[in-house]
Amino acid sequence: MSMFLKSCSLYKYRPRKNIALQINFNKIPNDEKDSLKDRIHLGLIELQQKESKRRKKKKILAYSAAASIALLVTLFINRENAQKSVIKTDLELFAEQAKTESNIDLENISLVLQDQKTIAVQDSAVISYGKNGEKVTVGQKAINTNSNTAAFNTVRVPYGKRTQIVLTDGTTVWLNSGSSLIYPTQFDGSIREVYLTGEAAFDVAHNKNKPFFVKTKECNVRVLGTVFNVSSYPEDATVQTALLQGKVRITYAKKGLLSNQEIQEDLTPGMIATINKDKKLLKVERKDVASILSWREGYFSFRSQSLNEILSKLSKYYKIEFIKGADLNLDANYSGSFALNENLNSLANTLSSITNNTCTVNANQRTITIK
Repeated sequence: MSMFLKSCSLYKYRPRKNIALQINFNKIPNDEKDSLKDRIHLGLIELQQKESKRRKKKKILAYSAAASIALLVTLFINRENAQKSVIKTDLELFAEQAKTESNIDLENISLVLQDQKTIAVQDSAVISYGKNGEKVTVGQKAINTNSNTAAFNTVRVPYGKRTQIVLTDGTTVWLNSGSSLIYPTQFDGSIREVYLTGEAAFDVAHNKNKPFFVKTKECNVRVLGTVFNVSSYPEDATVQTALLQGKVRITYAKKGLLSNQEIQEDLTPGMIATINKDKKLLKVERKDVASILSWREGYFSFRSQSLNEILSKLSKYYKIEFIKGADLNLDANYSGSFALNENLNSLANTLSSITNNTCTVNANQRTITIK
């Protein structure tokens, strides 16, 4: 039985191996022979073309990959060199090294001196520096800054409060809710500069030989003597500069994946420059600038602003949280004004009369439900 199986397996294997040799081409008609030859020839040509294309494509991809890598390396090196070539001022270095504490939980307006001594400032007090910067007056109290040379002081303002600062050159700064300003006690050198987080209005003392710079994380504002407002809150999606008088230049370093682009725009009175942080776009337009600076006079005025923008500003100015109803139209535009010393009930009534929405106050949690 085993011999039979073995012979059978040999019988099946040999014909499969030699099947091509057993074809009798003499029995195939001539027309079929020609057709078969043509198909074989065309098949070989097609295989050769495919192989040639595959090899060519492989070479192109290899060359493209090598070129892309070389380009990326070149751009990366150029960007690193460009970043290294930017010389930062002492103020910018100080702002980077200083602890960036949030003002959300801050209760009182604070003046932080160069030795880190913190002075509590009353709500209505003005912080004013002498010409040499050695003394600062907080309200009616004179304080020695313990500095014969320029040093950096910081004013921090909690949400719901505001303060006013007079710098050594006579420039007046109104610092808004939840904001911080770093500045030197003396303006040595060829420029005057301050570093802002949050919102401030400036009335800059004119000095054509020593330009004034307001620096923020996103942009720089250069002025000679003018009145303007800068809003640069970390939590906001935009940075806004509004010019009331004079002339300013906005410098925005647009950071890309591989390189940076510096964009500059000059503003004239009545113009507003808005930088969108996410889209990395700078937009300039004309609007009612006076209403934007109204907060320094003790009230919040607005014209044709969306409800979402209004609630965002009121939340900062009053240190409150708005609970918004599901059907609330946050894109609807309104005009009106609020006194910044109103209590929550008065604020809710004014907001209700302007928007025709229902407002409910929870004084203990400092919330207003609007729907």
